[in-house]
Amino acid sequence: MTLDELFTDSHLLPTVPKVVFDLIELLRNEDAAVSVVARKIELDQVLTARVLRMANSPYFGLRRKILSIQDAIQLLGFSSIRSLVVSSGLTGTFRKVEGVHLPAFWSHSLRVAAVARYLAGKTRRVDQSLAFTVGSMHAIGHLIMAGAVPMKQPMAELNAAHPFDRMGRLEVERQKFGFHYGQVGARLAARWEFAPEFVSALSSFANPMEAEQVDPLASVLHLAVWRVALEREGLRIGDAQHVWPAQPADAIGLSEDVMQDMPAPRELASDLESMIA
Repeated sequence: MTLDELFTDSHLLPTVPKVVFDLIELLRNEDAAVSVVARKIELDQVLTARVLRMANSPYFGLRRKILSIQDAIQLLGFSSIRSLVVSSGLTGTFRKVEGVHLPAFWSHSLRVAAVARYLAGKTRRVDQSLAFTVGSMHAIGHLIMAGAVPMKQPMAELNAAHPFDRMGRLEVERQKFGFHYGQVGARLAARWEFAPEFVSALSSFANPMEAEQVDPLASVLHLAVWRVALEREGLRIGDAQHVWPAQPADAIGLSEDVMQDMPAPRELASDLESMIA
């Protein structure tokens, strides 16, 4: 099955919730009225609850309790609210995917998102909220591939032999199928009319140095996926089994010491569990 064939049956593909799509468009305008954005979020009770839980988590470090969406917007800003809306909205888009334990899948995705946000803050070449959002949806293509009828059996076999959150999974998929879950996610993001930087990062984070020019967001995402996979395999930075990805790191000015000093991914994401509750 080719990547084009995977997207032929559009009725089988998930659609981004209308409220999420409307908010993405609205939040692109930094001059949008806070009250208008708040009312739009409040139209969806589940999204409202998730955004408030996220905003009140220790992860964002706010000093006072947030009681309303308008408070959340004023304290966190449009960029962070956009991240919460997109990430929270996506968890509700996929209710059930055969062969995928969704809580574990979203837990992994949030670890990547948390690491990406941390590294973006260190490189200062990438918006932290954007890094968090793209990190939270970096593996969404895996859900599409797992749910496609012609791919169910080969995906099940691959998952048993090489789980999707293990080191090297993207390259294994590219060799087996001719494409990987990042490229599937990029195609989906383009169909959902997400911003070009979303699509570019998802498409190229597996091998960011192969792109015509350096995409800092793709490099941050590459390092985040690498670090979470390292933790998944019980390895430490510097272990001989997995060499430090120097080229993507050098491209955005990050040293191995920065990664060494970073808290473990499970610690960075420990306060985000409410999002998958």
